[in-house]
Amino acid sequence: MLSVQYPHHSSSAELFGSLEACLWVPFPQTPEAFWQLEAEIHAKARVVADRLVFGQLVAAHQALDFVDTCVAKARDQQPWKNKGWKEVSILLPGGTRVVLKTPYLCTRCKRHKRRGCYPVLEALGIRDGVSPATRSDLALYTVQAGSYQEAQALLAHKGLTCDLSTLARIAEATGLEHMTLRDAALRTARKIPLPEKGLLAGKRVRISLDGGRVRTRKPLSGQKTATGRQRFTTPWREPRVLVIDVLDAEGKPDALSLPLYDALIADADTTFALVMGYLRLLGAAQAAEIVFIADGAKWIWDRIESLKREAEIPHLIQVLDFYHAAEHLADALEIPPGMSPKQRRKLFEALRHILRHEGIEKVMERLKELGRTSRRSRKMRHSLEYFETHAHRMQYAQLKEQHLPMGSGQVESAVRRVINLRFKAPGSFWKEERVNALMHLRAAFKAGRWNELMRDVLNQTFSLPAFGSENLIPFPVAEKSASNPHPSTQRTA
Repeated sequence: MLSVQYPHHSSSAELFGSLEACLWVPFPQTPEAFWQLEAEIHAKARVVADRLVFGQLVAAHQALDFVDTCVAKARDQQPWKNKGWKEVSILLPGGTRVVLKTPYLCTRCKRHKRRGCYPVLEALGIRDGVSPATRSDLALYTVQAGSYQEAQALLAHKGLTCDLSTLARIAEATGLEHMTLRDAALRTARKIPLPEKGLLAGKRVRISLDGGRVRTRKPLSGQKTATGRQRFTTPWREPRVLVIDVLDAEGKPDALSLPLYDALIADADTTFALVMGYLRLLGAAQAAEIVFIADGAKWIWDRIESLKREAEIPHLIQVLDFYHAAEHLADALEIPPGMSPKQRRKLFEALRHILRHEGIEKVMERLKELGRTSRRSRKMRHSLEYFETHAHRMQYAQLKEQHLPMGSGQVESAVRRVINLRFKAPGSFWKEERVNALMHLRAAFKAGRWNELMRDVLNQTFSLPAFGSENLIPFPVAEKSASNPHPSTQRTA
């Protein structure tokens, strides 16, 4: 990493001289030599780009009207004390760490700790010692790569080097900041009337919920190892993943629309509050058709009527994932004795075909017959309760006629790509707050919504998730408390 304090004035010849010199280098005659020349030119271009960015920072600080406006605006929000100009270092996307003087304000919080802010830098989206483009790169590579070490190596390959703690700190702060904006917007959406015409109006919409598994790390108070390390436990937690996507006329995901992914570790009520907030925010009640697909998890279906009522959805098509239903059917056919494995398999295939193409009623009749002729009729009755409970969610023949999906493969794929491939590696133990933030970031990345997320974080607003060619629409969020305008940017002075 290059650490430098640039002069305030640089001539064009000095700025671009190193790049221009590359024009007169003899052309390489081997692949390796050409590769090395490319790397050298791009490295010099990154330095020049960072120098241009630094020039813009200097210009912003030389515009005293802009500086005074930023300071006055910050002091209007909180009684900061002006401490003059202070030197700070900023990491730019080309890997250069520059140093400049900028106005510094501070105050004392309730716990008598001194907190400060840099109003001009924050007005430009510079927080935590990184520029906006640097923040985006650090956070994106952190959740895109398979580990912190991979992210560090990939960033170094493009000239941006930083330590692992900086990667984790910037990514976590970015995720928590956007989650704060999201939660404020969804709380507001749950309180205000539905929009007259939401983004999902007239569309065919699918909602899916599923859970994954992540090991968290919780310290044990008062217990330390012989070397003085804090002992900890590693309980498994269930992250819940939400997928909302638009379907085309054939019931397939609309190729012109982005899905909406979100993930969190929370209890069932908090998860459904999140889902309900999204549905009200997007105007799902005005969708042409809306289908809710999930497996047989009790925590989901126990709250589905409450979701329908509070989101004001007039008609919600409920679907139990066909493949989970088939698994329960296979389990039920293991109960009757006296059948060979081949007979059970043949009967299972026949009943599965009936379940999919004719109806659950005929399947239940056949299972009841098997129960009456079996010594294990009690176990069969218990198995039948599952099909009786979900019978109205197993109308697969009707779904086929309506060109609607009957499987939850979309959300199961999201669980694998968002959760398992990044956060479920052997030996990975996560602090709950951090993994929540990183899962939220990775969900946005996998849904193709990274730029939306970064715009929200930089603008300190929450935009309605676009599902097609719609422009991003800012949604009002509750203002941050005066004592904590930017939670991720406060530092001890």
